[in-house]
Amino acid sequence: MKQQTVYGVIKSKGKATNRMIAKHLGWDINRVTGRVTELVNLGLVDAEGTHYDNETNRTVTLWKAL
Repeated sequence: MKQQTVYGVIKSKGKATNRMIAKHLGWDINRVTGRVTELVNLGLVDAEGTHYDNETNRTVTLWKAL
């Protein structure tokens, strides 16, 4: 269920980082990262590049639904 929710956000946004997904859903980022990893392992999501996150001052992965 949570995997489907996360997948739906990625698909609707086109590309999204874990933090973007978490903010969209109002979830803690730790709830999102595990679901994204599961989706990657299932072959439903893939890395599409990187994005500089101004909030954390880090380069993070952009995810894309396949």
